[in-house]
Amino acid sequence: MSENWDRVLKDVSPTTSQFKVLVYLAFRGPSQPNDISGETEIPAGTVRPALRTLLDKGYVRQQEDGSYRSLVSFTDIISHLYAAQQK
Repeated sequence: MSENWDRVLKDVSPTTSQFKVLVYLAFRGPSQPNDISGETEIPAGTVRPALRTLLDKGYVRQQEDGSYRSLVSFTDIISHLYAAQQK
């Protein structure tokens, strides 16, 4: 994993809605905010600010159709969590 994505994953705590949204996007692929909210049961009023923050930080990209996609791969997230657990 690149040091850049390691920094990203250290910056976004697993207890936050930002992390949950990032993991969802990394696993599911590009998704609309309403789909994220519906499938994760995170309120839409929480998903949208999380997406804005992730977008501002450069961790997700908004597509032309309004969907969002993670710039961090699911395998990078899992690798980081595994390494953190081993410490």
